[in-house]
Amino acid sequence: MIYSMCLSGLILIIFGFNLFLSARSARKRDQIRESWPTAKGTFLSIEVVSQKPFSVKGKAEPPQFDINVSYQFRSGGQLHYGSFLTYPRHFFLQKEVDRIQELYKKGMNVEVHYNLENPQESYLEYEKSEKHYRTSILMMVLGAI
Repeated sequence: MIYSMCLSGLILIIFGFNLFLSARSARKRDQIRESWPTAKGTFLSIEVVSQKPFSVKGKAEPPQFDINVSYQFRSGGQLHYGSFLTYPRHFFLQKEVDRIQELYKKGMNVEVHYNLENPQESYLEYEKSEKHYRTSILMMVLGAI
């Protein structure tokens, strides 16, 4: 009994520590991207691609979509093309797709966030990576108890 409790506690501590390290790494990447410069660009196109719905225990999840965009912008006098709407890239629900299709129209001016060292690394919208600091600390504390 004591052995299984100690093992469970150790597993919680290890899992919580790994979660903490990944959250810390995501935060550092967020801080780097937040410092990227922006440039004025032109929105070229949008394509919505339906993804196969996930099914958990026979219950279908709401449909999700991938959004492929293209835009152009200038950096250092050179013309660059981008294809990422968000960072991090993820799938969208129908409500988000409707918002994005309403917001971005062909030929409109857009603000592009880009990596000055590698302008091919660019996006239009920025979303902070999920942080799991509280969860990771809670797991480590529970594991230690």
